[in-house]
Amino acid sequence: MGYAIIGDVHSDSRKLKKAFDYASEHNLKIILLGDLFDSRCDYSDSIGVYRLVRNSGAIVLQSNHQDKLIRYLKGNNVVLNNGIDITVEEFRKSKISEDELLHWLLSLPYGIVFRDKKNLEHRCAHAYFSSKTNIPNYDHYYLVKKEDTDRKIRNLMLYGPTNRGETNIDNKRVCWWKNPRHHDYVLVSGHYHIVHIDSHSVVIDGGCGGPEEDNFLCLYDVDNKLLKKFY
Repeated sequence: MGYAIIGDVHSDSRKLKKAFDYASEHNLKIILLGDLFDSRCDYSDSIGVYRLVRNSGAIVLQSNHQDKLIRYLKGNNVVLNNGIDITVEEFRKSKISEDELLHWLLSLPYGIVFRDKKNLEHRCAHAYFSSKTNIPNYDHYYLVKKEDTDRKIRNLMLYGPTNRGETNIDNKRVCWWKNPRHHDYVLVSGHYHIVHIDSHSVVIDGGCGGPEEDNFLCLYDVDNKLLKKFY
């Protein structure tokens, strides 16, 4: 079985259903890079996304938006903006309890490592997979869980590397794929609102759930090196 990696969803169940149908038709194991919830446009179906994912057997990675939802559900002081206000209201109106949602979110891994049919390793995280992450020998794939890492590495996985001293968020983010390093694996992420694919980097965030009219959900068919866009 091959792998289908899906980028940021942001509560768009319609596009996610299309991506899931493609993966099912091609017998692909689904990996979701996170940011399942928090729509930034008029359409939002957080409950539809949740139910679709929970019933799919897909591997879902932690992300910055999901981490914010976890902190809210734990009772921390969280500013309800950038779509989380919509997500919270949708779950509040549903029959899904906060305890169920929190328990599931806390169970999600921070990263996954696997090899494609040509034995090329892929290391996936929502924003950045640190080279300092310890990876043991594994058979089919290896999940990086909270207990396997420290807070610094987890923050890198959720938010990516940043330039110290910068206050503008666009300048603060480090576009790590623009400075390729000579490594024998592929780094995979979403998070950055761009799509970039080369021999050592896969970044797939087509702005799904965003205000742009032409936003799309990305699916990367790993073995075929094929990018699919769902509108």
